[in-house]
Amino acid sequence: MKVQQMKKIGAMLLTACVATGTLAADEDRIQALEKQMTAANAEIASLKGEQNDLSVIGEQESKLTLGGYGEIHANFVEGGNDQIDIHRLVMYVGYEFADWIRLSSEVELEHAFVADSDGGDNGGEISIEQLYVDFLLSDPVNVRAGRVLAPIGIINQNHEPTLFLGVERPNFSKNIIPSTWSLDGIGVFGFPTSWLSYEAYVVAGLDNAGFSASSGVRGGRIKERGGLNDGAFTGRLDFFPFVDADLPADQDVRVGVSGYYGGTNNKNKGGDSSSGVDNTFSLASVDFEYDISRLLFRGVIALGENSDADKLTAGVGEQVFGWYLESGIKALPQSWKKGKLAEAELIPFVRYEKYDTQHKLPGGVPAATGANDRTEITVGANFLLTSQFVLKADVQFASNELAGSGTVTKYNLGMGWVFN
Repeated sequence: MKVQQMKKIGAMLLTACVATGTLAADEDRIQALEKQMTAANAEIASLKGEQNDLSVIGEQESKLTLGGYGEIHANFVEGGNDQIDIHRLVMYVGYEFADWIRLSSEVELEHAFVADSDGGDNGGEISIEQLYVDFLLSDPVNVRAGRVLAPIGIINQNHEPTLFLGVERPNFSKNIIPSTWSLDGIGVFGFPTSWLSYEAYVVAGLDNAGFSASSGVRGGRIKERGGLNDGAFTGRLDFFPFVDADLPADQDVRVGVSGYYGGTNNKNKGGDSSSGVDNTFSLASVDFEYDISRLLFRGVIALGENSDADKLTAGVGEQVFGWYLESGIKALPQSWKKGKLAEAELIPFVRYEKYDTQHKLPGGVPAATGANDRTEITVGANFLLTSQFVLKADVQFASNELAGSGTVTKYNLGMGWVFN
């Protein structure tokens, strides 16, 4: 209760006691005292109501989850086009309606600015990357409905800046397995055993009008209202073979297999994208993560195929293919981890990527020039000041198989954060 309110109530009660002892025979005074007592009781009830309201608000807040992440990059490219980029700012909002009904969402602003509707400056975008409800039924079987991230590869579902090495996400994870790839649908997920987890969804399909020779199916993602003309299926399995094993040194192993299959004749807000095109896109991927002591190893391989690439935009590959391997080491000496660096970690790394969005072209189409058969080597370091804030620096060497082309060098600096 507030101090002034307590004093007021106390004064009322004291007045009542004195008056009762000295003026008991005065009927008018008794009636006045009764009114004062009634008012005091009403005010006490009101204050109790305020306390109850605060309890309700506190309970609601405990069910609400707020968080987010962001990245700022500086990119310096050999030959020009240097830039600083507030690459993304993302907000999470979650709510627990019950211990078995939970909402999760992720809204992203890219490149600090959204283009005018009249086609002005070419800016970024605001988009809902995730918005789904989990119905938690049991460890083996649960239901998820809404907008989810395609459960393919590593980066797509682990895209926060503190979770991947390097300033920019791997280009393999943009052009072979698009990230972030949002899908609208419904499915199931669970953990049947300690060494196995799974996800499986029926979702809206891709729009083949956005496919291209250089970025594969990336432009076919529908970010507004997904088309259900040609639906799709996607899912993954993750194996943790050593979860119950007693191994020497600290070891953690995960192996995942994932895939996607679906029609591509969709467009935003529904309907056919391309008349007479009956193309399907299938994608299969295997990935792994292996940590042993201070050493970190990552790898992904993926193969995608368009069933009727000859009916798509000229140059779109019948097959897209790529892979990358990455290794790093936690290099900060334990003796340095004190004071402001108590939670810090330094991870130098190297990554080798090889990917081709024209791995195979439709029959009868002239051979590809090799411009989209690309190799990238990235060398750098992540400096985690805490587990939620990271500084990054790297250098990238990019080349392709086009005759006469050379190696392009790119220098990147960045910082990123995540909070919840």
